[in-house]
Amino acid sequence: MGGWSIAGVTTFQSGTPFTVANGTDRNNDGIPADRPDIGNPSAPLNTRANIAPTCATGYKNPDTGGCVSPGDVHWVEGIGFPNAATVGRNTLRTGGTNNFDLNLSKSIPWGEKRRLELRWEALNAFNHPQYVQVPQMSVNGTPAGRFLNRDFTDSGIRSMWAQIKLIF
Repeated sequence: MGGWSIAGVTTFQSGTPFTVANGTDRNNDGIPADRPDIGNPSAPLNTRANIAPTCATGYKNPDTGGCVSPGDVHWVEGIGFPNAATVGRNTLRTGGTNNFDLNLSKSIPWGEKRRLELRWEALNAFNHPQYVQVPQMSVNGTPAGRFLNRDFTDSGIRSMWAQIKLIF
């Protein structure tokens, strides 16, 4: 029953900070890295409004297609120079990492100078979602239903394999 060994690596990390993008060059300086404004900080984080001259309120939610006011949504496509309502840099974080990689092996002697090694390895052994990639974050230009939706990021999967090795 001897010859068994178990090993593992565990990683815990906080999420990576990222900045929500306006999606348009709001101040016409030729640099498209502008940030949107905050409409209602209490509104759900994944709600947004784009400028829509056809709406009486001047804004439309691209996810629902309905006209909204800035007070109905969290993010508002900004125009002109940044102001007090403009969101700061790196205000959101991706999900963190909570990962367990495991290794189980057994060494079996085979004669005087040989041995057989059996090994099982599992990356992300508990199949815990790892939302480490930044979701689509542009207020103007992200397809409906995908704005800040981490379901459309690579969340990581469990990967396992077995090995047999003869050492002589």
